[in-house]
Amino acid sequence: MEKVLFGERLKNAREASGMSQKTMANRIGVKPATVEKWETGKMDPRANRLQMLASLLNVPLLWLIAGSQKVPDPAAGVTREQMLLQKISDLDSIIDLLKSDLDELRVLAAAGD
Repeated sequence: MEKVLFGERLKNAREASGMSQKTMANRIGVKPATVEKWETGKMDPRANRLQMLASLLNVPLLWLIAGSQKVPDPAAGVTREQMLLQKISDLDSIIDLLKSDLDELRVLAAAGD
């Protein structure tokens, strides 16, 4: 199975929500050209925009970032509480990944001394 890149996931989620690039850009405070660059893989959003994008598009943050979860089917009747619990779980996973990255950077920095 072919790996779907971040930009493709972002574009698919945006289109599924019925939003234009301009509308999405306005809602998160960036230029439409920035959204286009994200979707085409020419640029990645900053960390502070990722949660905004996931919330706006109503998709799990970890799915948007890494494609590691299925995007929820709106017809499945996912409750707000379930979505919030999923977002908490996603954030916990991201924190674990960041801690791991930080540990690796500390090891590399110590080795460079």
